[in-house]
Order: sequence, then C-alpha cells, then structure tokens
Amino acid sequence: MSKPTSLFEGHSRFRSDYFENDRQLFDALARGTHEPLACIIGCSDARVPPDIILGASPGDLFAVRNVANIVPPFGEQNFNRAAGSAIEFAVHVLRVPHIVVVGHTQCGGIRAITTMDEKLAEDMPTLAQWLKDAVELRRRLQLLARHLSPEDLEKQLVFENVLVQLDNLLTYPAVARALEENRLEMHGWVYDLADGRIRAYDPKVNRFELLEKTVSRAP
Repeated sequence: MSKPTSLFEGHSRFRSDYFENDRQLFDALARGTHEPLACIIGCSDARVPPDIILGASPGDLFAVRNVANIVPPFGEQNFNRAAGSAIEFAVHVLRVPHIVVVGHTQCGGIRAITTMDEKLAEDMPTLAQWLKDAVELRRRLQLLARHLSPEDLEKQLVFENVLVQLDNLLTYPAVARALEENRLEMHGWVYDLADGRIRAYDPKVNRFELLEKTVSRAP
C-alpha cells in the first residue's frame, strides 16, 4: 500500500511552518486550554473545512461533522449517539456560546435525499438509513417537490435542511437549558461553493442574508 505522501509532507510543513511559529498557542492547548468560540455542525464534505472557510485557529471550533450536517432529534428510536454526545459535551461541558449549523451548496447528502432509490439502500445501507431518519426534512421535500423543478428543489432543500436541524437542536435538554440561561445562541448558515460566501438565516425577516449583513449577530 502506498503512503499518502502529500499528507506526510503536509504534516511536515505544519510542524515547521505553523507549530513552531506559534508555540505559545499550542503550549496553551497542550496544557488543557479548551474554550471554543463555537460548536460547528457541518457536513463531512472535504470541500467545506470549517476552520479554513472561517479563518479559525486550533482550539476555536468544536466541530461535529456528518453527511448533510444532520442533527438527529434527541431520544428518538434511531437517535445517533455520536452526534448527540458531541452536542451535549460542547454545550454542557465546554459551554460554547454559539452553535452554528453550516450547510453548503451542491451537497451530496441532500442530492441523495432528493433522488433516494432502492440502489442507494443496496449499495450504502447505512447512509440510506441515516438519510431516511431525517423525517422532517423528507416531509419538507414532499411539499416543495410540488412546486419546484428537481434542480431548484435540491438548492432549496439545502437551506430547508439547516432550518430543520436548528429545530432539532431544541429537542436536546442541554441546549434548552443553555438557551433558557441566555448563555447560548444558535445560528444557521449556508456556504456557497461557487462564490465562497456564507448566507446566514435571519429569523427577524425569515430568510437567509449574506453574512456581512448579519455580522452584528454572528459569532
């Protein structure tokens, strides 16, 4: 088996160009300093690395990533403990002041939901079940499909998905308590692969606006 040379070379550059030049930060992290600015719930898609698109440093983001940036509702039969435990740890232990659900355009998970068929279940049964469990999102899919073309449906569902996951976060007791104590804010963002910009959900006007317009409310 060949070695992933570029990854080894990348680690070498990290050690020489990054780690050694910012020893104060990494020494603090090694001593146990862990006070993230936000918990980011994002997609596993390699084109959307949260630390890079947000210009974050090590220690800034507590990242939860999965296919289609899904938050399973708390306590349901098929509740995903990996995602749920990370959310609880971020909110209850690390006491992050912000949770941000970050979706993105051209999301393969969203496309799979819009085109789900028997072949997906045959080839990738775990993925098919994961997407099938997104019940509310699939309900919205059925409503939107009556009015939108397949292409527009996929685009719109990316934004709908973020809103669904924000609602699902409210089912977590740890999140509900933090909101009641006014020590947590939640945000919904969509990253556009084509232009590199983020659109943030503004509940006051019930639509997504460019992040620059909502910067006063951003983490």
